[in-house]
Amino acid sequence: MGEVVRTNGSRSEVVKICSPEGALCMEFMPLKDGLARAFLRCSPRNLRLSEEDGRHLSDRLMSTGYSRMLLQDSRRKLLRRTLQPHGWEASKAIKSEVNQRHTVVSTSDIPLDENLIDQDGRPVELAGTGNMMGLCVELDDRRAWAFYSDEGETARILTADPKKTGMIVATKSEDVGFAADQLVRFLVAVKKSWAVFSRDMETHIACYHPTPAFRMELESPCKYEHSVAPLSKATRKATVALFSEYYDENRYAAGARLRRLHRDAAYTVYVTDGGFVIVRFDKDMGLLYDIYVTPARQGEGLGDELMRCAIDAISGRAPMAYLHTSFPRARRLYEKYGFKETSSHLVLRLDEIALTPPPSR
Repeated sequence: MGEVVRTNGSRSEVVKICSPEGALCMEFMPLKDGLARAFLRCSPRNLRLSEEDGRHLSDRLMSTGYSRMLLQDSRRKLLRRTLQPHGWEASKAIKSEVNQRHTVVSTSDIPLDENLIDQDGRPVELAGTGNMMGLCVELDDRRAWAFYSDEGETARILTADPKKTGMIVATKSEDVGFAADQLVRFLVAVKKSWAVFSRDMETHIACYHPTPAFRMELESPCKYEHSVAPLSKATRKATVALFSEYYDENRYAAGARLRRLHRDAAYTVYVTDGGFVIVRFDKDMGLLYDIYVTPARQGEGLGDELMRCAIDAISGRAPMAYLHTSFPRARRLYEKYGFKETSSHLVLRLDEIALTPPPSR
C-alpha cells in the first residue's frame, strides 16, 4: 500500500511505499518548476519491491508533477531497478567531462608574477593554503585555478571561512565561474561523493542546484522524559540492521561501525524500536551526530522521542548542543526543540542521478 503525504504549509512532500517486502520513503524538496531533489530511505537495505509495488511507486512519483528528480539512489540501485521497467530514465545528474585542458596542481604551482584575483575580486592570499589541491584550467590565452581540501569522500571549498579550505583564482573575474564548474566536474570524475562550498560561491555552482546545509545550535539543553535507552547487548542486532539501512552498507560494515562508536568514549548510541540517535561530546559542546527513524515507523512520533533523548543526554554535561542538517522535515523538528540556525554552507552530492518519468500517456 502506498501513500503520498504532503506536509501542511511546507515546501516539501513525502512519498511513502509500504509493502510486505519492506518500506521506502522519499522526501522531496522543490528546486524550481518541474525539478525537485529527493532524499531516499528504504528498509531493509536490500529491499526489492514487487512489480505491483513498482508500478504503484511509479504512479505516486508521477502524481507529484515533477518532470525531473535529483537523488542519491541506494548502492544496490533500488530506484533504477524498480522504475526503469516502467519507462523511467536514469542518468548522471552531473557529467564528469572536463571541457578544457587542465592540469592537477597544488597552490605552489600558482605563478607569482600574474595579477590573480579570487571570486570576490581581491588579490590572492596564499598563506596557509599548502594543504590544498586542485586544477589549472587553460582558457585560450588565460588560466584559472580551482582548489579544494581533500577529506576522503568529501571535497571542501570553503572560501569565506577564516581558515580557507579552498579557493578559485583567475586573472579575470569572469573566469571564476568557469573554473568552479570545471572543478565540480573533475570531482565527479575522481569519484568524490560530496563537495561543500561556502555561500559566496552560490552563483558559480547554481546550475547544479546545491542543497543548503545548516549548523543549528541549542543553548542550555534541558532535561526531558523519554523511553529511549542506551545501546545494550539485547538491542545490538536491531541497531546493526538500522545502521545498515541508514549508512547503506552491509551488516558486516554496519557492525564494525557500531563497534568503533561503542569503543569511543566520546560517542553514545541510544536505541528504540525503529530508530536510533548518536550523541558525541566535543569539548564543551554536545553534537547530535546522527538521528534515524526507519521508513516503516515514520509518522509515529519516534523522531520526537529520539530528540528528547539526545537533548536530555547532553543536558548537564554541556552548555550547548549543535547539529548539521539539510533535510527540510528534520529542520522543522529541530526548530521545534529550540535549535536555531547559526551558519550554513552549500552541499553538492556528486554521485546523484536524475530520474525522468515516462512520457504521459
